[in-house]
Amino acid sequence: MSIIDNQDIEAISKILGEELNGTTITSMFKDLGFKDHDIERGFTWTKWRRINESTSEMCAKTNNASPLFNVIEYVSKPSRYVNSPEKWKSLLKSINSILIFKGYELKDDGRVFQTKIVKTFDEAQNRLKSLTEEISTLNLHHYVTRFCTEELLKKNYFHAVFEASKGLFDRIRLLSGLTFDGQKLIDEAFNFKKQPLIMIRGNKLYTQDEKNQYYGLINSIKTCLYLYRNHQAHTPRIYDELSLNDAIRGLMLISLTHELLDHCVPLYDFDE
Repeated sequence: MSIIDNQDIEAISKILGEELNGTTITSMFKDLGFKDHDIERGFTWTKWRRINESTSEMCAKTNNASPLFNVIEYVSKPSRYVNSPEKWKSLLKSINSILIFKGYELKDDGRVFQTKIVKTFDEAQNRLKSLTEEISTLNLHHYVTRFCTEELLKKNYFHAVFEASKGLFDRIRLLSGLTFDGQKLIDEAFNFKKQPLIMIRGNKLYTQDEKNQYYGLINSIKTCLYLYRNHQAHTPRIYDELSLNDAIRGLMLISLTHELLDHCVPLYDFDE
């Protein structure tokens, strides 16, 4: 890992100074065993300077960055920001804009962990982009975000895609009136030998082009089933369940399938 230097400590002290009042800083120094130089001076210094002074001293004394991380974690308790989610996101982003260049990152649980060192500006921008920002640019179908928002915010990417895929099959059940799941649901809802229970609006299945529309829809649904809905498809894994990029690909495919279903109606509503 890269060395945390005095400039890093100062920059982080300025960020943390905005989060605390003087009394809290005094309590923090006592709890962490830091020397409070204001007591010796007999007057109060600015908040960030107090944090910077005592933290720098402890880091130099111990010859490591642990005292700085202790201060960060003392301030960055998720419970303090339950009613201020935007402020929490801003705090993480500000602190991580410094830490990631040294190979550390403040996670959503309020703990500092080692991570891959960022070396370029573009890489830093990509790493610091919040999940909300990332997802909002995709214009995902509302049926996707409706079923997996909680998992996305927790960065539980595997279950975000899994829940989104479950939502897709819930919608197919709603359109068809069936109670099946998986392949059986697809076979019964789009049964060409009998009568499809879900129809593409205006498509009477007369021509090959019209039939191809159905095949495209069905294959899109089957892809979602075998890649994301069927657990056995994940052995061997064809995507990294911890990867945001892989999750986005899955969510975009599910979103596209929902867009195709937007043009579908139940058989009883089909306009001949």
